[in-house]
Amino acid sequence: MIGRLLALVVVLVLGGCGAPVVPAASPQPLGMPGDWRLAFSDEFDGAVLDPRRWSDHSSAEPDDGHGNPGNEQLEWNQAANCRVGDGLLTMTARRERVTSAASGQTYAWTSCLISSAPAYHFRYAYVEERAILPADRGFWPAFWTWQADGVDRHTETDVYEYYSDNPRMLYATQFSGAGGRCEWRPAFHPADGWHTYGVTIEASGTTWYVDGVRVCRTAATSDGLTALISNLAVYSRIPPDPATATAVKRVDHIRVWTPVG
Repeated sequence: MIGRLLALVVVLVLGGCGAPVVPAASPQPLGMPGDWRLAFSDEFDGAVLDPRRWSDHSSAEPDDGHGNPGNEQLEWNQAANCRVGDGLLTMTARRERVTSAASGQTYAWTSCLISSAPAYHFRYAYVEERAILPADRGFWPAFWTWQADGVDRHTETDVYEYYSDNPRMLYATQFSGAGGRCEWRPAFHPADGWHTYGVTIEASGTTWYVDGVRVCRTAATSDGLTALISNLAVYSRIPPDPATATAVKRVDHIRVWTPVG
């Protein structure tokens, strides 16, 4: 997830490695025809974040894997802000100060980021997240991919980025290869209820879906292995109101499928 850029449309790529954890029952992608194999998923049915699937840091966050103030982010990400219960992952951004032991940088907020690295990386696939996004202004939730260790170029696809000061716009971006951006205006408010955000990544291009309906297509595609990331950033350019102390992003599930055959 990298800042507000101007462009057109772009992509995600997936392949498989690592030891994915999948449920016994295998749901199919929402609105997607064809035969699909569930390759990685989390239904968040436990009581804690599953370390077999997720870590609370990423190489996308240059300050010890937890912070990225140079990317207009105010938060320090930590596992304490990622709560699993009642069949949901609740990501909470809190107005509280933390100082990075690695850099000495002080952060005014804490929040939650989860990454499938190093447990699972992928290239071509269909990936989706069902979520409720925050309503208060100043927050920047996203669902995206980031290059695997050993990939020597920027390889990233954003399934969605959402700036809560502008609830009638979602951004879907490919930063790999030729790159591009799609700006899509939902008819709903993303904070008002559950919606499913997905993308299919193929060698021929990438297509984005919301609630099983195609909203965007590009011929561009990602060019390397990536890990999944879901997070709730705090946006420094349009920060939360002084009276705002917390915000939440709720996630019902995250799933990755690969085509059969």
